[in-house]
Amino acid sequence: HGRTVAAAAMTTSGIRFRSGFSPLMSGVVVTPFPTAYRYGWDERTATDFALKELDHTLQTISSPADTAAVIVEPVLGEGGYVPATRAFLEGLRERADRHGFLLVLDEVQTGVGRTGRFWGHDHFGVTPDILVTAKGLASGFPLSGIAAPEELMRKAWPGSQGGTYGANAVACAAACATLDVVRDEKLVENAGAMGVRLRRGLEEVAGRTPAIGDVRGLGLMLGTEFVTEDGGPDPDTAARVQRAAVDEGLLLLLCGAWNQVVRMIPALVVDETAIDEGLRAWAAAVEAGTSAAARR
Repeated sequence: HGRTVAAAAMTTSGIRFRSGFSPLMSGVVVTPFPTAYRYGWDERTATDFALKELDHTLQTISSPADTAAVIVEPVLGEGGYVPATRAFLEGLRERADRHGFLLVLDEVQTGVGRTGRFWGHDHFGVTPDILVTAKGLASGFPLSGIAAPEELMRKAWPGSQGGTYGANAVACAAACATLDVVRDEKLVENAGAMGVRLRRGLEEVAGRTPAIGDVRGLGLMLGTEFVTEDGGPDPDTAARVQRAAVDEGLLLLLCGAWNQVVRMIPALVVDETAIDEGLRAWAAAVEAGTSAAARR
């Protein structure tokens, strides 16, 4: 998500990123993501629907000849920690190749081991034309990157990409050191193993909590969605659980269109002891937050 006009035009995870100013950049069209839980469908049905709607968009709004690229996250971040499906990304790749536009993957949240693979798209066997990354790349130092084959990069005019804060030497050194640690300490593998342990614990809590509708994500990028009795999004309970977690020493963030999803993104160095301690705190927070909801 970004607050500049072009970035905001491509951001649909919540109105907080785009309300209050307009017009946004033209030429941006949004089509559905295969969010199976939201639609109440299985993954195949949601994937077929999303791809059919994209095809319809290419026939009615954005001609393939006028379409520069499809931009997508392999796992929705602010949008609610929803993984894509292999068939969906394969479908995007096939359409990009057939029509001649680019496939751009936003790996800002999913990159550098977060999902238990080095890149989020590694789970799906699909290679993008352009990859965008940041956040975990430099352990907190401000750094982002755009990667693409040399042939594609050569199409940009010399000097057309730049800025005052581009290629900061200290941030680049931090990124090199970070990547060395990720490799040497096998943090990608650790994220995969600890993610399995964390997910198992989150699902156990969900199994005894009617207010939790779904647990999803990949690796150490996991979300728990809170729902009302009729299955709708429940941001109030999510917020109560988040506040109760602070009392247990657990700092968490919300995401999803209604802020109805509590997300967990532990450090890649997390170990079994820390996972188990976090799960005990989570269970207590869920109990306190959902009991408060019942009393209301």
